[in-house]
Amino acid sequence: MSGLAAALAYSTDSVGMHSSHTLPIKLRAIANAGFSHFELAFPDLEAYAEQEQPGYQKLDDGGNGDLHTLLQAAGRLNALAEGLGLKILAVHPFSNIEGYEDTQKRTLGFKRAAVWFRVLKALDCQLFDDHDVIARDLRQLADDAAVQHPPIRIAYEMWSWGAHVNTWEHTWEVCRRVDRPNFGLCLDTFQICARAYADPTSSNGLLQNAPKGSAVMELASSVQALATTLPPEKIFYLQISDGSRKITPDALKESAEKQGIAPLYAWSNAWRPVPYMDAVCPHSNKDSWGGYLPVLDVCEAVLRTGWRGPWSYEVFYEEDMSKSDDFIPVKWTKAAKDSHQLLLEYLGERGY
Repeated sequence: MSGLAAALAYSTDSVGMHSSHTLPIKLRAIANAGFSHFELAFPDLEAYAEQEQPGYQKLDDGGNGDLHTLLQAAGRLNALAEGLGLKILAVHPFSNIEGYEDTQKRTLGFKRAAVWFRVLKALDCQLFDDHDVIARDLRQLADDAAVQHPPIRIAYEMWSWGAHVNTWEHTWEVCRRVDRPNFGLCLDTFQICARAYADPTSSNGLLQNAPKGSAVMELASSVQALATTLPPEKIFYLQISDGSRKITPDALKESAEKQGIAPLYAWSNAWRPVPYMDAVCPHSNKDSWGGYLPVLDVCEAVLRTGWRGPWSYEVFYEEDMSKSDDFIPVKWTKAAKDSHQLLLEYLGERGY
């Protein structure tokens, strides 16, 4: 493993999107590709519980459901991962506590968190990825996580389509206000670029009317600030993915409208290949995967902070991943591992 990474992971929800791509198949593909760790998508764990025990009742917003079956599935999954030589980096995504003033909603959110802590213990995992919660509730969540045995850390990640927290600067401000040692950040190359560089609804795919004058200058300013602002110990891990221009702006907007979500959300869900996909996994017809984000620049900025923590590949390319094809999990995990090697080569050329 490179000295730039404490661990190298791949996310289970990025292995394949078809129902035939079960969690055991995904883990074997991740292990065979040479990854040492994996991020576990909670929906994948619940699908595995349903596969093992038909009729499994999923957890609701208050953490109510068939917890016994879920914990049994978590234990079996942990044993499977151990047998494959894999370790769990993090479980994601925990969301929707959101600083509710409604006492009942807040109570339900923290009950769900308590259930998650039990699942993490069964998985022997001490890190989970969180979204959309304000500082007051995150502070309580971090305190609750810290007293678990073993203590759990929370990695706070921004989503580029978020209504309030949608830049790395926003997440850092929340992190500062939470002010707990077990609360840090998950940085994501796609999410950072989607706010400071890209606009998939524009004709050229770039941010329009950028305050710094251009998308290139906007990103340069953002990553310079990141490199000189974030303490490396508060970056818990880095997620890697590119963004594709294979979908036209009109088609993306139409898809988002049909789903009732923001265009950036629709883009994130379906058009995120690994970096350098055209080089590491070229189409047989020489068509492009469409990746164009400056992933390398973001990675360099994170390294400039002095950080040398875990890297994780979280990619989504629905057009290909949703196929009923047994080779999909192998294809995407191998592409990510090869992409990582190429990324390290380019970073090496920049002195890392």
